[in-house]
Amino acid sequence: MIVRFGYVAMSTVVKNASPSKTMTMASFTKLNNRDAAIRKLERIAAENLHNTLRLLKHNRAYDIKVYRFSSKLIPLATHADLTDWDPFIALKDDFADVGKYVREHGMRVSFHPDHFTVLSTPRPEVLQNSIRDLQHHVQMLDAMGLNAMAKNNIHIGGAIKISKRLPHGLKKIFEGLIREFKSA
Repeated sequence: MIVRFGYVAMSTVVKNASPSKTMTMASFTKLNNRDAAIRKLERIAAENLHNTLRLLKHNRAYDIKVYRFSSKLIPLATHADLTDWDPFIALKDDFADVGKYVREHGMRVSFHPDHFTVLSTPRPEVLQNSIRDLQHHVQMLDAMGLNAMAKNNIHIGGAIKISKRLPHGLKKIFEGLIREFKSA
């Protein structure tokens, strides 16, 4: 068995390289110009992707081949008030650069959507938000041109056993996700 160590998103060694810079919806709204606010989100996201590439280059220099991307590469990407915004248009080249570097250097990368991404929930609104969040992560991997070797890791379960809440429902949810992602 080959064991490879990596790390999650942030480096304590590479300075000023956060791949998770963000903007709150309150800050977005305070700008009073939606187009300007969206451009600011896109600049922050481009900087996050640039810093991700810096971290990947650092990783290569130190033979670190496993890396978990920040789920916060694009601030507010899944916010309900921004469903009409497609950040991937403006960030196409930035995502492509990250993906190209990963492929060229045989790195193993993944995402781990936040803890509120819960597929085993009995609450329909939480499930819908979780699916939207997973779709966003798949879109980011697709924008990088990464195949199924790049993963989205999610937790299943929680405090209440799945078998008591969703004995057959989780299988249906997964089957629906597979169909949805195949058609995307």
